[in-house]
Amino acid sequence: MQEIKSIEPKVGHKFEANGKNYIIEEKLSIARAIESAKLELELFDLSSAVVKNELILAYNDLNGNNKERTVKFADAATRIHNLVNKLEKNFKFQELQVLRYCALYINAEGEDRRTITKEQIDTKIEDWQAGGLDLSGFLLLVLNVLPSVRKDYIKFIQDISKKSEENLKPE
Repeated sequence: MQEIKSIEPKVGHKFEANGKNYIIEEKLSIARAIESAKLELELFDLSSAVVKNELILAYNDLNGNNKERTVKFADAATRIHNLVNKLEKNFKFQELQVLRYCALYINAEGEDRRTITKEQIDTKIEDWQAGGLDLSGFLLLVLNVLPSVRKDYIKFIQDISKKSEENLKPE
């Protein structure tokens, strides 16, 4: 019986799949960044900016940071509920968009990092499947480690912290 293996979802992690050595990298060429933007829209049917803005609006509803200066629990709950439903609905695992997105950042030894083709992406996914890798590591890589997601997440947390500090200051 063959064992299912996991990748560690962090930049610099190296793994072997189907006889090839792969590494998770942080930088994208212009060609790969363009492909990344297309896949992100297909993957989430949202941009990270839309997600961030909806979460900020919900946060503001909960803290009375709105025109009425009142707490709006129902509005915040509705925003979060709608966002979660949209995210769940638009993950297209059957089309393996998560793997296609990761293929932009995960490179085989000797691979040209300046370009990417559909065939290269398909070959990587075939290698990963043949290597017995599970999907969870790739999903975590998309959500937690890759630069575009990480940058927006850090900025969002910083914005929330700053607004919380401002709300706690005595007037």
